Amino acid sequence: MNIKQLPILLASLICLAGTMSQSVSAQWRGGRNVPVPSTCSPQVNRKLEQMIHDRPRGYVENVMVCGIAKKTTVNSGGRHGSHHIITLAVNLPDDGPAMVQIAINDALDGPVTAAPNQTVFAYGQGYITGGAWVAGVHDVHCSTHPSADNGWVVVNGGKTPTSCPLGR
Repeated sequence: MNIKQLPILLASLICLAGTMSQSVSAQWRGGRNVPVPSTCSPQVNRKLEQMIHDRPRGYVENVMVCGIAKKTTVNSGGRHGSHHIITLAVNLPDDGPAMVQIAINDALDGPVTAAPNQTVFAYGQGYITGGAWVAGVHDVHCSTHPSADNGWVVVNGGKTPTSCPLGR
């Protein structure tokens, strides 16, 4: 190869890298869009209840929850930034009433709040908690990894995010 061919080689490598990056990015962020249920029933919380019974050490993908908001608090700063935390009273299909938290990352999702007694649906990664809540759901935003569907949170019919890129 001579020096005159170097710009052509560099341009080809940059183009190839851009194409690979777009392909990986599309796969990485392109989760499946899951519809919001029309009503909040204990059956909506079935996978949440199973996760609570299984008590996994890590996160569980694609967990849905619905219930009635009790309050919204803000955790400012921290390792992953500020979060709005919505406390929900939910009804589990077999176990009945429980308290669950929805953790909404302000930087990724924008601040989302729920006033007491508003109906809330959420879809994202489930996790086991302690204290006042038996479990929680976070990553309620468009998918950022290949095993997750697109997440969302709905407060009294208002959905955040309103849409996500189409994916798998």
